[in-house]
Amino acid sequence: MLDQPPAVLEMLARYERMRREQGFGWGEEDLAEFWGWARFSRLGPAFADFAVSQDWAAAVRTAVGDHPPAGVVRILVAADGSLSARTGPPRPVVRGVTAQIEVIVDSAADDDVAVMVDAQEVAVPPAGAGFVLLGIEADAPPIAVRRGGHVLAVADAVQPVAAAQLALTSADGARWSVVDPTGGAWFPDGVPQKWDAADVPFFHTDPGTTLLTVPALPLLVVAARGLEFERQEVTVEPAAGTTATVEYAAERRFDPAADGWYGADLHVHLNYSGDYVLHPADAARMQRGEGLHLLHLTAGNFTGALVYDRELLEHTVGADLWHADGMLARAGLEFRNDLLGHVHALGLGGVPEVLHTGHEGTPHPWDWPPNTVACARMRDLDAVTAYAHPVVAPGDGPDDLFRPGRSVEARELVADAALGVVDAIDLASNFDDAGAVTLYHHLLSCGLRLTATAGSDVFLSFARGPAPASNPPGWCRVYGHLEGASLSVAAFAAAVRAGRTFVTNGPWLELDVDGHGPGAVLDVAPGDRLHVRVRATGSGVDRLVLHGPDGDLAATTGSVIEHDLVVGNQGLWLAAAAYGGRDDPHTVGAPVFAHTSPVYVDVSGRRVGRPASARWCLRQLDLLQALATAEGRFDPRQRDAQLGDLIAVLDRARDSYRAVGGRPAE
Repeated sequence: MLDQPPAVLEMLARYERMRREQGFGWGEEDLAEFWGWARFSRLGPAFADFAVSQDWAAAVRTAVGDHPPAGVVRILVAADGSLSARTGPPRPVVRGVTAQIEVIVDSAADDDVAVMVDAQEVAVPPAGAGFVLLGIEADAPPIAVRRGGHVLAVADAVQPVAAAQLALTSADGARWSVVDPTGGAWFPDGVPQKWDAADVPFFHTDPGTTLLTVPALPLLVVAARGLEFERQEVTVEPAAGTTATVEYAAERRFDPAADGWYGADLHVHLNYSGDYVLHPADAARMQRGEGLHLLHLTAGNFTGALVYDRELLEHTVGADLWHADGMLARAGLEFRNDLLGHVHALGLGGVPEVLHTGHEGTPHPWDWPPNTVACARMRDLDAVTAYAHPVVAPGDGPDDLFRPGRSVEARELVADAALGVVDAIDLASNFDDAGAVTLYHHLLSCGLRLTATAGSDVFLSFARGPAPASNPPGWCRVYGHLEGASLSVAAFAAAVRAGRTFVTNGPWLELDVDGHGPGAVLDVAPGDRLHVRVRATGSGVDRLVLHGPDGDLAATTGSVIEHDLVVGNQGLWLAAAAYGGRDDPHTVGAPVFAHTSPVYVDVSGRRVGRPASARWCLRQLDLLQALATAEGRFDPRQRDAQLGDLIAVLDRARDSYRAVGGRPAE
């Protein structure tokens, strides 16, 4: 347990009461049904089918199938109300350890039905599906299912087996996955039980040896430590009553800190509703197990007025939560408006007066003031500001980047970047990297100097999804070069402000332009020649690219690009990127991706400025104004004035983009 202020301990005790009273979804008054399905192990396949069918119940049926996987029970409610069950292979259980069993209630009835599964009621819409998660022990009675006068007992979901012990040893802490032949997960006591975006179970341990009870069966044991170290996979088969030992000696893939580079995850939620209430010590264990240098725990609201971990921010603001053994953590803020975008702030010297806007049932229900005000206030408090998860997914057309409605995308970034109140964009995040790259390149091509950062937006208190929300912290991260300074929030913030960064979810990426790295500003003359070198280290990279304002300047399927560039009459930016598929074991829940911040090339004192990108940005401002006019939440008594404040921000940004092409360097 790390020492914490009394107000933080009181906060955690209050959260525990909420969790006991509410169960999953604690802290939220009206959590949408979607979030309950986040605990569904077949969520990924169900989403994929739903994207095509737009029928959630049908997608669930397809994902589960007529022969469910182990650990899943499908209860069928016939049109007449009768009950039947389909189960897959039984999941092994040992005495004293609870097994997780998912129960899907699949109804063919034409009306709403309520089905009791053990002591839990599952409400199911007409011809729909419901979900409940059970903990089953070896000596538990069959699962009792009741609906009206119909009763069903399901006895074959689990199979008791003999127990053994597993000893896991690591010198520096690690992330572990222990899986039996049916895919069942096994965990030690006292740690959050987690599953990543690929539904792979994991937990973190501190340095030393950790014991856990397991079945006397063949077990796949995987050990890992973030992006910088190799993984280890072994199969062990402990005999009943014995102890098997697995030792993980993490071997480096690369050593960034030796060259002055330090990695950070700038967007992590410690407590954010879900399954658990976590102490900062849990986050420290996860950070150590991932070999992550800087962990930024962001306070933020979810759907209502409760700002999770607010007391942690208020009572530690401006101070490190911990700083030892190469690990640094700081509490910060995610300012959230679901129409205009979310912004996180690293290095706050104080707590802003307003922490979120635009959420109904809160003290700040209106989409006002514009995010520009929040960004400026956070920067006044010495914070580095970055727009989080900028784009959900690119649309069908070249101008269709942002989704309509309140989808938490970084719409106002297009204005705030032009107005100079935001420092960075999370190019690697829980959402679509390709869409973020499109947005980033257009902004850079308008002469804006915006740094690439990364924030995973993981919810540490969630056991499962959705998607990468339950991934380990630091699964994507930003590396900042500290230029010889020791690791500190101030030094990392300085690196972000100077653009000395690159982002990655797996490979190491280097960019050198005539001896200069990311963030450098070169002033050259037409006809000057620049030598560019790009290098990727690691696995999973299919394509290495040198990007510029007019497209790809060079690309290879190899690991190195050597490119000579003759400068023309217009300014440039140069950035390296690496792209790959989804099957690399070091990358969790996304295609392999890395991207540097640019080297900026001014020509005869003038910045880059591409009119096509300026027109693209102007269109985004028009689309945001139309969306805010149609769907924005404004005080009816002051609607014109509040909407007018946003339009004024957009108009100032429009002036900036209209000037692109004739902008001198600053």
